[in-house]
Amino acid sequence: MTESSYRGILLPERPTHIDVGSVLPDYRAMLLAVMAAIADRYERAPDYPFIDTKLDLITGEDFPPDDPVRGPNAVYGWIQGRGLESLAGHCRWMRRHHLAPELRQRLEPVAAGVLEALLAIRARNAGRLSFFMTADGDPFTLDDEGGIQAMKLTEESSYGFSDLFSAKGMVAAARYLEKGDAEAEAMDYCRRVDDAINEGRFVTDQVSLDPGNPAGPRHGRHPHGAYMIQIGAAALLAEHRAPCSVEMGLRLIRHELRTYVNLNGRVPRLREYDFWEAVDDDGAPCEDDGKILSDPGHVLEFIGLTLKFTSTVRENALADTGQRKEIAEVEALMPALLSHTFAAGFQPGPGGICKGFDLVSRAPANTDMPWWNLPETLRAAAYCFSIARTAGQRQDALDIFSACHNALTRHFVRPDLHLMAYQTRDESGRVAPVIPATADADPGYHTGLSIIDVLEIFENM
Repeated sequence: MTESSYRGILLPERPTHIDVGSVLPDYRAMLLAVMAAIADRYERAPDYPFIDTKLDLITGEDFPPDDPVRGPNAVYGWIQGRGLESLAGHCRWMRRHHLAPELRQRLEPVAAGVLEALLAIRARNAGRLSFFMTADGDPFTLDDEGGIQAMKLTEESSYGFSDLFSAKGMVAAARYLEKGDAEAEAMDYCRRVDDAINEGRFVTDQVSLDPGNPAGPRHGRHPHGAYMIQIGAAALLAEHRAPCSVEMGLRLIRHELRTYVNLNGRVPRLREYDFWEAVDDDGAPCEDDGKILSDPGHVLEFIGLTLKFTSTVRENALADTGQRKEIAEVEALMPALLSHTFAAGFQPGPGGICKGFDLVSRAPANTDMPWWNLPETLRAAAYCFSIARTAGQRQDALDIFSACHNALTRHFVRPDLHLMAYQTRDESGRVAPVIPATADADPGYHTGLSIIDVLEIFENM
């Protein structure tokens, strides 16, 4: 099953779950094509021990080798961590379903090599990773003119998203590869990151590559992203039946719902189920120039990761009576949160989900439409369908799934380029040279891991 088996099937606006079954072969083809490209690119440069998705998704060409931000000497901690989790997740999926055994055997050395490289980089950088690193493992950032500026990580350095992504990626890869010492180190790394999030010591390490999406830390602004993504770590630990995973996941979900979501009208001027991106020092929604910003994609990702966590806990019978009650209460909120957020963020004309939405004016604040929020919404919709309590909720979830599937298929997926997706389209629907987070293409993290969950949900019905 390769690109040649991909048919680009679309769904009706009001699909049944039987209709959804017709597109699942395309998703399987997509997963395998992306993984084959990653294996090909790794094998062509045996001295480069990193996942290489350094290709321009508009032109299809590799980035210039001497490009200081996009070339091979700019190693993104985010991509290597995400990529490790992706490799382990795809290999587990392929093994579970007896798919592409030869490809899986090619991917396992990639995961082992990247895991070894990240362990070595951590050892020389006080147990931390950074957004930008050289191929030798030296962290750097960009100065005000966009030039390279060396930096040093120490025991006093904050943990950031590169640590978060890499810790859970290392746990997943070490467990899959049965490397006990590496798994123990990765589990400790994951706990350290979780402590930093829980104690307010986590600081984003993202270097913004899009002027329209400033991403650096700001005094008095406390975003929810780390809590949301760490729910994915809790889900991963629950898959491994780790005893700490249930309380960890519920603590993170509890914080998100109590701090960032308008439930029971606690912020009267906003609408029920509004979910803001950040709070100020007093715990109120952050307001900039009269706007309260929401990132619909982050909310939809939160829904998917939350329901992945709760479903994994249930399947593995990990929760006690009180925890099961809390999980039921959390799940009851998710279909309405999905419908509310999707209605605000989805742009039916160009077909995509806007990057930013103003909860005050009820209009998009950043009209760019990145690719990643569509597969994340597919996962959220699939899980909401699986836990919905009414026929109306189930149909709403399927309708949302259809809209996102059709937008992704029509406007983002490139059948001529490993079935990868354009990174960004603008409000008119044109492909835009905007980098949502990293110049590197997605190594099967947003698209692949989300789609694997979609496949498991609908194939198991």
